[in-house]
Amino acid sequence: MKVVLVKFIRSSFDTLYSYKTDIDDLKENDYVVVQTQDEYSLAKVFRYTSNPDKVKKATKWVVQKIDIEQFKNKLFLGELE
Repeated sequence: MKVVLVKFIRSSFDTLYSYKTDIDDLKENDYVVVQTQDEYSLAKVFRYTSNPDKVKKATKWVVQKIDIEQFKNKLFLGELE
């Protein structure tokens, strides 16, 4: 298990939140779905961390990586009409 720091897309704050992940290929600026208090939300990966305080705060998980570029390509090619 690794821990990533993420920023929520729809937040007006620059707060970083710690999330556990078992996804090996996450990179900076990847979009991910994460668990929130009672549902799920879209976030952007900031970086991995091994800081003990940040790791301790990671109680929820990254659910999956979202491939925004693949979606944009489908829209551009007219595959999603």
